[in-house]
Amino acid sequence: MKNIDSILFPTDFNEDAQQAFRYALEISHKTGAELHLFHAIEEPYDFAVRVEEVVQRKKDKAYEKLQEMMEESRESERYSQLAIYSEISRGKPYQAINAKARDLDADLIIVGTKGESNLKRILYGNVTSNMLLESKIPVFTVPVNSKKPYLDRFLFTSDFRDDDLKSLEKTIDFARHFDAEVQVLHVSTSERMKPKIKFRGFCDLVEETFDYPKLKLKRVVADNFSKGVSAYVNENPVSLLIITRYKKKFLQTLMWANTTQDLTYHTRVPMMVQLPR
Repeated sequence: MKNIDSILFPTDFNEDAQQAFRYALEISHKTGAELHLFHAIEEPYDFAVRVEEVVQRKKDKAYEKLQEMMEESRESERYSQLAIYSEISRGKPYQAINAKARDLDADLIIVGTKGESNLKRILYGNVTSNMLLESKIPVFTVPVNSKKPYLDRFLFTSDFRDDDLKSLEKTIDFARHFDAEVQVLHVSTSERMKPKIKFRGFCDLVEETFDYPKLKLKRVVADNFSKGVSAYVNENPVSLLIITRYKKKFLQTLMWANTTQDLTYHTRVPMMVQLPR
């Protein structure tokens, strides 16, 4: 990951966004990045003569909430010196967020998620889902039930793809800001000799490539990736799960897991999705 100079924090002011804001403040503090608070107002489906009136009321309300968030950060000794800006825009949230990210040349987008464990519920709203699947920059999601923003143990998942080392390098660069441990996890579906040999070769390659003392390599056996990650997170303290987005279909499967076990880590562990390059 390149140096983080600008963070975009889209918010709808819900409870999940409040928890994500705490992470946004802490990451901005650790990286020294500017933090840009952003709220998009959709055009109301109303009579034309009332549209501007409705939009203005929404703007006024959003402005007050953004000011409250900025005031909250100023009152904290830890965050009082952060460079924090705010903006309100009209338009479809996903499109407005993308446009703002391009204007800022943002290095990271941080958003909140509901993280509900009910199988019939949607873990990610349409806006967040689209960002995770389409964004050209890393997207950091924070479940409403996650712990306080103490980012000390990162879990990086690898399936031995060609660009995994480049993605791991980005992860290590990000981890250095927090002096965080990086656990590299591979989920294997078999205990046969071949996957063991591949993992051992991968470990040797990682150790030869990176000089980071807080780097650990792990392998677990499970029926599929999601179950393996969930079991690992349940047994080990992890503060951030990092996924490299190679294929949208795989990420969609991960986001829409269909068993209770698969959903477990969604409810409490922040996740960052990044591109391999």
